[in-house]
Amino acid sequence: MHNNPLLIVCLAIGCGALLGRISIKKVSLGIAGVLFAGVMWGYIEPTVNPPEALATFGLALFVYAIGLSSSNSLIDALTHGGWRYLLIPPVAIGAAFLIDVIASQILNIPPSTAAGVFAGALTNTPSLAAATTALGQRGAEATLGYAIAYPLGVLIPILMLSWPFRRETLDVGEKLVNAAIKVCNVKDPGEAVAGLLERYLLSVRFARCARGDEQFVLSGNSVIANGDIVTVVGLTGDVRTATEILGVACESDIVNDRSQLDLRRIVVSNPDVCGKTLRHAGMFHKFEGIVTRIRRGDRDFIPKAETVIMPGDRLRVIAPRDNLSAISEYLGDSYHESSEFNILTFGLGLAMGIALGTVDISLPGLGTFEIGPVAGCLIVALILGTLGRTGPLTWYLPYSASISLRQLGLVVFLACAGIKAGGLLHTASLDISALVLGACITTVSSLVTIAMSRAMVGKSWPFIGGLLAGVQTQPAVLGFAVDRCGNEQVEAGYAEAYPLSMLLKIVFVQIFLLFMKT
Repeated sequence: MHNNPLLIVCLAIGCGALLGRISIKKVSLGIAGVLFAGVMWGYIEPTVNPPEALATFGLALFVYAIGLSSSNSLIDALTHGGWRYLLIPPVAIGAAFLIDVIASQILNIPPSTAAGVFAGALTNTPSLAAATTALGQRGAEATLGYAIAYPLGVLIPILMLSWPFRRETLDVGEKLVNAAIKVCNVKDPGEAVAGLLERYLLSVRFARCARGDEQFVLSGNSVIANGDIVTVVGLTGDVRTATEILGVACESDIVNDRSQLDLRRIVVSNPDVCGKTLRHAGMFHKFEGIVTRIRRGDRDFIPKAETVIMPGDRLRVIAPRDNLSAISEYLGDSYHESSEFNILTFGLGLAMGIALGTVDISLPGLGTFEIGPVAGCLIVALILGTLGRTGPLTWYLPYSASISLRQLGLVVFLACAGIKAGGLLHTASLDISALVLGACITTVSSLVTIAMSRAMVGKSWPFIGGLLAGVQTQPAVLGFAVDRCGNEQVEAGYAEAYPLSMLLKIVFVQIFLLFMKT
């Protein structure tokens, strides 16, 4: 088997999937099991050396898909005070740096080995590359330190998150409900629906209105009056609030009445619509129809005018019965086409990210370095995901394709990384001092991240898990958090912390070597 590294990679993926399913007191490794299965196979077959390009491409696939899907959540977080979270990576990695400086001298560990332990404990291959380049012929010492510390850099954060995540349920979102309201409390008869929503801070979606024998769809510019019966969509508490403000609950059968207006779930597959906001899609002006809810993956949510339509979204549309067929044709309504992704834009995006990663960045006193293809792909994906589309080019991935690509990329990377680390264990004597140093670095950086995150976001453990995965620049921790929470906050936290953490680790490891005068 030593002549067939791809076979070993596939075996590591399969065995890792089985290992990840083993649960002890509701704690399991999940997708991180692939990494440890890789370590096992690498130890069994130490001569196996998976292509470095395969691991890099797998991780690039993973972060590119994550960046595209989490860009909007990240922008939303940053515009609502999320910039504060950018303080966490410098403090956490700075604390790890201080531990490395102090503890390596106490434990009498050579600086070259300690630099590798720093990179391994924070699970960051680009910083190891920077260290080995700076060390020259002594670079092998850093590689051995990296191999010793790397498994702990994965395992310790997962164990730290296991306890709080025991109380987290897989988040598929609260269920939305419909309700009919008889309007009694409108004081300004000329006020539009948009004005009512803004004035009373209502988080509901108006759907239809019955006025006498007439029924019509409500847009933001529509005006409702006392005596009207309107339907709203929202979470139970929000619907109750809207009912108390506007009037009284009504037992009218308008919600199920399809004599004039009808509703339909329509899948978005038309590339000309993907990437547009609901406002720019113009369904009300074209077809007198509105979207009352969107199902993306397993989550239903109420859209706003600025909500971006993604390929694969399932829109619940209310419109005059005769217009629904035209709306279906406009949106595409093809499951087959919605599952395919645009290979042109996907390839262009990856190419731009890899190219960005090769750009030399110069820092006074430290020379030049590259952020690498992985960080480059994440940065490009965040930018393209924010843009959504550029002229005729749609950058988004369909939800199903995004999930598949990120899982494929992640397991390929974890298998390759594990096999490489397992092979190095043959040449690395078990240096207890280096092991202790690595454990201290990982523990301190993780505790600082969790403590600062808790102070800023309270009990939002999904977001904290994502931040910790980002600070560790460790996809296995992210995969563990996503498996447990299924929450978009996890990916938003990861995307927020990852780029800065990657850059800081590359810089800090070189500062460490200069400071220790290697």
